[in-house]
Amino acid sequence: MLQRMIANPSDLDLAFEYAQASSDAGDYEGAISALERMLIYAPNTPRLQFELGVLYYKLGAYEVARSYFEQVLLNPSVPNEIADQVRLYIQQLALAADPPPFSASIFSAIRWESNANFGPGTNTVTLNGIDFTLGDQSVGRPGWSWLNIGTLHYSYDLKNQGDRIEFDFLAYSTVYFDDELSDIDLDFFEFTLGPSFNLKRIGWDQTRLFLYAIGDLSYLGYDSYFYAPGAGIRLLSFAATQSVLDARLETRYRDFQDNSELPTNSLRTGFQTRIGVNYSYYFTPGLVLTTQVYAQREAADADFYANTEVAFSAGFAYTFQNPLWRADYPLTWQLGAGIIRRDYDDPDPTINPNESERDDTWWARTAVVVPVAETWALVPQVEYRDQQSNYDLRTFDDLTTMLGIQKRF
Repeated sequence: MLQRMIANPSDLDLAFEYAQASSDAGDYEGAISALERMLIYAPNTPRLQFELGVLYYKLGAYEVARSYFEQVLLNPSVPNEIADQVRLYIQQLALAADPPPFSASIFSAIRWESNANFGPGTNTVTLNGIDFTLGDQSVGRPGWSWLNIGTLHYSYDLKNQGDRIEFDFLAYSTVYFDDELSDIDLDFFEFTLGPSFNLKRIGWDQTRLFLYAIGDLSYLGYDSYFYAPGAGIRLLSFAATQSVLDARLETRYRDFQDNSELPTNSLRTGFQTRIGVNYSYYFTPGLVLTTQVYAQREAADADFYANTEVAFSAGFAYTFQNPLWRADYPLTWQLGAGIIRRDYDDPDPTINPNESERDDTWWARTAVVVPVAETWALVPQVEYRDQQSNYDLRTFDDLTTMLGIQKRF
C-alpha cells in the first residue's frame, strides 16, 4: 500500500486507506505523515484536517489538534455531523489542555427515596440471638427531600513554570419534607487549598501534582455531627493517549460530637484515610469509560465502629446530538455500577457479641444530562442500592429517583 501511495501521491482515497491502516496498527506518526503530505495536493480539505486533528488528539498534541479542528469549523461546507464531532473534541481539549482558572456549579433537585433512612426492610431482627420486633419508626421509610450541591474552583497562576495555587469548595445539603425524617437532614461543607506543580519540569507532560489541606464540617439533623481537618496529595495526568489518570491519598481526623439524639456519637472519632484511583479512557470525546477503585481505613475510639472498606466501580458517559433542541446542546447519558465491601474490627456488643459486622453494597445508577441553554441543564436520575449484611439492622435496599437542574458558571 505504501508503494502504491508513493507511485500515485495524489490519490486521496488511497492515502486515507493507508492512514487508517497505520492508525489501526498504532502508528499514528505514519498516518499523520501520509495525511499531511496529502494536504500539499488538496489544501483546505475538511476531511484531511479533521482526521489530522483526531490523530494529533490521540497523540496528546492538543494544540496542534485544536489548530486543525478550528480550520474545519471555518469551512462553511462542512456537514453538520462532522462539525458536531469537532465541537466535542474542542470541548475536551479545553478541559485537558487549558482548564479555566474559575469554575462553579449549582445542582438542585427534588428526590424521592424508597428507604430514606436506610432502615431494615423488615420489622423482625435478631439482636444477641433474640428476635425483636421493631417499631415503624425504626424500619425503612420512604421520603421526599430537597437536595442542593454547590461547587467552586479557583486557581491562581504563580507565574513559575505553570505552578498554581488551587482552591476548591463543596457544599451539600439535603432537607426532608417529612418531619419524622428531619433527624437525618444533612449539611456538609468541605474546602481544599494548596499548591499544584507542573511536572513537565521533570519530563512528565500534561501531569500535575497537588498538595492540599482539607477542612470538613458536617451537621446531622441541624446538630453538629463532626468536623475534620486533614491533608491530601493528588496526581492528575493527561499524558497517556486519550486517557485521564486521577490518583489521590487523603487523610482526615474526624472529631464526632455527642448530642441529645446521638449521645455516643463521639465513639466514632478517629482518622479516616483513603487511597483511590480514577481512570478515564476517551474512545472519542463523546464516549468516555471510567473506572474507580479505592481502599479506605476508618479508625474509631470504639473498635466496633472502626472498619476497612474497599470499592470498585465502572461506568460510561455517552454524549450525542440532541434530537429535540439545538445541535450545539448535545445530550449526555451516564451509566455506572459498583460494589463496596466493608469489614468492621470488633463485634458490636448490642447486636452480636460474637461476630463483627460485614457489609456488601451493590449499586447502579443512570442519568441523562439534558441542556436547555448554554449553561443550564435538566438532570433526571435513577439509582438502586442493595446492602447485604450479617447484621439484620444493616440490611436494606433503596430506590432513588430525582429530577434536578444544573447551572454552570
